[in-house]
Amino acid sequence: MNSRIVLSGFLWLASATFPAGLHAQGATDNPSVTAQLNAAKPIVAKIKKGAAEMQSYSTNSGPSWETHSAALTRIKEDVNKLQENMRGLQSHRTVASAWQQDAIDRVTALANDLATNMNAAIAQLNKSKTRPTAPPYPEYLKANTQVANDLAEEIDGTIDYGQTKAKRDALEKTLPE
Repeated sequence: MNSRIVLSGFLWLASATFPAGLHAQGATDNPSVTAQLNAAKPIVAKIKKGAAEMQSYSTNSGPSWETHSAALTRIKEDVNKLQENMRGLQSHRTVASAWQQDAIDRVTALANDLATNMNAAIAQLNKSKTRPTAPPYPEYLKANTQVANDLAEEIDGTIDYGQTKAKRDALEKTLPE
């Protein structure tokens, strides 16, 4: 009985966190969506680490332009892998449940923001090779870190919500009518 109360409380908290449209259940939850999100997690973790490292480079006495360029190139390769993953995730959208479709939209929007900002950071670095710490370059690095963190949180939250929802659905099936 206590576990039902705890689960109910957790589900209430989760439902308060997610918009009402997420609870609509048109199609069945698609396990491929969760698989794609799980596949994105290590890529996003690598991007987060690289973005945080790059943000630390934005001090006045930071590394050379070449060091910035090499680090951005590594992160951009991971962002490209993430974009591939997002295309796979989008391919599952039509067979995903309503809440999963909303989650796919949020995750891909963040991934697209990250890719756009990464390209802007690279373009800005190429414009100011002699001063790799001049504005607005540091702001791009900070934004990359923030978006990567937001993306990781969104993916984790979506996976957690799906797992909790599956547990709730299983528990509901055991309740007498």
